[in-house]
Amino acid sequence: MKHYKYKEYIQNVFPCMYYGVLCGAVTGALIFFFKIAAKKAEEISKFLYAQATGKPLYIALTFAVLCAAAMVMYLLHKKTPECKGGGIPRSEGVLRGVLNFRWLRTLISTFVGSTLSFLCGLPLGSEGPAVLMGTSVGAMCGTVCKNKSTWSRYVMTGGAGAGFAVATGAPLSAILFALEEIHKRFTPMLVLTVSTSVVSATYINQLLCQAFGISASLFHIEALKGFELSHIGYLLLLGVLIAIGVGIFDSSITYFAKLTKKIQKYLTAPIKLIAIFAITGILAFCFGDALYSGHHTIEEVMVNNKTALFLLLLFAVRLIMMLFVTDSGVTGGIFIPTLAIGAAFAALAAKLLLAIGLEETLFPTAVFLGMCAFIGGTLRAPLTSAVLFLELTGQYSNLLFVAMVVFTVTFITEIFNFTPFYDQALENMEHAQNAGKTPVIACFEMKVSHNSFVVGKAVRDVMWPSASVVISITRADETNKDMDNDGEKKLYVGDTLVLRARFFEEAEIRSLLVGLVGNEHEIKRTEI
Repeated sequence: MKHYKYKEYIQNVFPCMYYGVLCGAVTGALIFFFKIAAKKAEEISKFLYAQATGKPLYIALTFAVLCAAAMVMYLLHKKTPECKGGGIPRSEGVLRGVLNFRWLRTLISTFVGSTLSFLCGLPLGSEGPAVLMGTSVGAMCGTVCKNKSTWSRYVMTGGAGAGFAVATGAPLSAILFALEEIHKRFTPMLVLTVSTSVVSATYINQLLCQAFGISASLFHIEALKGFELSHIGYLLLLGVLIAIGVGIFDSSITYFAKLTKKIQKYLTAPIKLIAIFAITGILAFCFGDALYSGHHTIEEVMVNNKTALFLLLLFAVRLIMMLFVTDSGVTGGIFIPTLAIGAAFAALAAKLLLAIGLEETLFPTAVFLGMCAFIGGTLRAPLTSAVLFLELTGQYSNLLFVAMVVFTVTFITEIFNFTPFYDQALENMEHAQNAGKTPVIACFEMKVSHNSFVVGKAVRDVMWPSASVVISITRADETNKDMDNDGEKKLYVGDTLVLRARFFEEAEIRSLLVGLVGNEHEIKRTEI
């Protein structure tokens, strides 16, 4: 028995750790240099726009270059559709087994396309590409796995978490993000793989930051004043106001999608890209605060020196740009830009709180807390957003008050049942990939082979094919209990499983199932 437990430990735990360390280290180094490239591209962009300001010939040349950049982006998307759109929803689709991608081509194209977006000043961030590139690194590391088809999704999840950790400087939030947002579940193997990858990537990132004299923090803000129990009323009101902002955000995305669907035949991909690049050029000369990732926007609105009219305009323009950017599919991240939209709305909410009696010194804290609650509401990831606030500010004494605001927002948004933004984006990607295909629903009966991936693992710990569920288990050994001591069904050699699945390609799902249960026995298909 002890020998079996030791063998089970080696088979189930050890791979999570060494694959995680490998993937995290490579991702940490790659994303560090990607962040440097993104920062330099933004600096060059600002310099070039400043040089062109007030010079008609240079302005005309700027728009010509922007149109050319739009066409380069179009050709890049045509060559590598996997780099199109936000990196986070794309990664979610790949990791859940919904979307396919070619890791090397995706890695290179995402780097090139994102850098092009930053050079042109589009309101996009580096965190989404960092997550997708981390997923690509995970796929590369997965090629060295003994059972590539089954281990790769675990390792890719670790890479996605590692990319998020380095991009945001928030490792705990990255672990929660990978579990709460990407997979929407917590399992021991996932927790171990993601945690190992994130720790490894964070360590490498810290070493490189020290070597290059760069700060690993996402924002550079002074210590924020903490809330007290007497501020509970203000905090509950802040939660309600932020929930309203989330509702506006979600509703705008839903209605914009319906509008564009009606006129889709008139809006080809090149036209959309040229339009968004041209609008970016107009804003660069008229309202620069609405461009780039939004780091500067967040830090500026935390100081109470902006008028309510300016904040309202900033919120509206950034939201509209978000709608156009996501519809066009420009390569880049939308996590930080969404934070910037949330910060603008949170600043409006904080001004209202000041008007009814909140102390002026609490304005920055209210804005930052409202911003994190806003992103939590749009993602439906309250734990991630709460921990993000604590990590970015370093003020863990605010935990009670953070939880009050974040879960007030979550409670209200769940009542209205809006579809989360990333889920909408992923659904559109899935439809585009499977256009013209007819889904099939069937059951597969299979028997667990010796030394297969699932032996000794709980059902919940296995990444089964997308849109599938194990509906029955017949034990080969009748002495085995159906349920283990911890309440989890573990799988053993000879057990017979029946799995119900929705799929498009039978050969693809059969390959995944063989990777899980082995190929000693025939996998039988039965119609429902």
